[in-house]
Amino acid sequence: MNKELIINANAEEQEVEIALLGDGELLELHRDVFHKEFSVKEFSVGDIYLGVVKKISYGLNAAIIDIGYSKGAFLHYKDLGLQAEKILELITKKKDSILFKNGEKNTIEKILYPGQKILVQISKEPISNKGPKLTAKLCIPGRHLVLIPFEDKISISKKIKNTEEKRKLISYIEKIKPKNFGIIIRTVASSAEEVLKKELFFLIKKWEDILSSLIKFPPVRVLSEISKTSCLLRDTLNDDFKFIYCNNIFLCKEIHSYLSLIAPEKQNIIKHYKGNIPIFEKYEVEKQKKTFLGKNVPLSNGGYLVIEHTEALHVIDVNSGMINHIKKNSTESERINNILNINLIAATEIARQLRLRDMGGIIVVDFIDMSEPFQKKKLYEHLKDEMKNDRAKHQILPPNEFGLVLFTRHRVRPEFKEKKYNKKSKNSPIIYIYHLEFILETILKNNLHEGIQLHTHSFVAAYLKKGFPSIQQKWFFKYKKWISIIPRDSFRYTEYQIINKKKEIIFTFFKKD
Repeated sequence: MNKELIINANAEEQEVEIALLGDGELLELHRDVFHKEFSVKEFSVGDIYLGVVKKISYGLNAAIIDIGYSKGAFLHYKDLGLQAEKILELITKKKDSILFKNGEKNTIEKILYPGQKILVQISKEPISNKGPKLTAKLCIPGRHLVLIPFEDKISISKKIKNTEEKRKLISYIEKIKPKNFGIIIRTVASSAEEVLKKELFFLIKKWEDILSSLIKFPPVRVLSEISKTSCLLRDTLNDDFKFIYCNNIFLCKEIHSYLSLIAPEKQNIIKHYKGNIPIFEKYEVEKQKKTFLGKNVPLSNGGYLVIEHTEALHVIDVNSGMINHIKKNSTESERINNILNINLIAATEIARQLRLRDMGGIIVVDFIDMSEPFQKKKLYEHLKDEMKNDRAKHQILPPNEFGLVLFTRHRVRPEFKEKKYNKKSKNSPIIYIYHLEFILETILKNNLHEGIQLHTHSFVAAYLKKGFPSIQQKWFFKYKKWISIIPRDSFRYTEYQIINKKKEIIFTFFKKD
């Protein structure tokens, strides 16, 4: 898969939008602050704070920590660990910590008290009306290594399969690692020893800077995560990345400088975009955002997903869209296979939607009912394969007797939602046109049918034919095939049919009463 990173810096809103594309398809969206010195203080996963205990929640065995956020941050007893004991010793200058005594666990009020300083790291950003979630199990990530203070264990990524390579990496780290530091060797760890050594001491220097900040008055941030762009490159950059396009020269220089540290051979992939067309329109990111971030998400076979959000969970309904693939004389096996095919296409899109929106918590998917056990198994295996590229921790349960599939997915940031600048944007005609084009593009690119006719409401037909070049003409220039547009007064505004030259209905969508 060829990957591209499209970065849109909006100076007016002091915001950066980052789009990750895979073979032209939108995979991930992120937002970041452009000028942090002018912005509201950000609280990002990975940031380390010197906080102060605000109060103890005895019933939850947790503490509420003040790190400067409007709401108290949450630290549970289980997130203290042996690291916290060493850190508290450094802060209080005492060596009588009772975090673990005689092998027995204690309650949090025996360890922390209101007004006490503590070093914590954000493990989950503020979401909705909840404050950040914290951990005292600190780690400092790099591209090849992750540094864990007050540990001695060396771990290595399970994705590194070569036994000899594992042995060589662990052996080298053992030679250069100082005492009281644990190391996790990441998947992209280079066998070049100088690279590992340079990064290790760079991470240790970060930790020393944190320790020197313990004398500061809390709450204060003592280590800030790098920008979301740099984080994305640090965690995902590989040979699949072909280009990074950015419309801001200062960000281009910043990314170029960062690439020179983590992957010097990739410095040439960063390109400064200078075109007159907005960068997200040029690379069709805007079009995909409007098409795929709404409540109804179209599928390539004419079906669609309905995505609903509640306080407790997310619900996704797979709808066939009244696709007329099955002829009147089709056999039962053809009907069954058609349903399976719709579900498989939906599963692929659902896996993308989870990454794209960064949906988390409990997700319930209502697939079209399948009676055959082998079909449910095939769908389950397909879902697992599609979710392999998702970096978030997740679990998928097999389809139950009602055709429901339950996901749990770990979310550490607020879900990505497309901004609505006005009430009319939700029902903007252009979003409907994007939906139509997505369906037509699937048919034309795959040469599924000839002599395509689009039957739609008279007003929509007039809109598609209006001007020069009209939308109809633009489709012709883009796909090298003419699409006949037939006005139908009996249709509602969003109803349509797509018919081939044999007068067969390929796709049809009618709004239910």
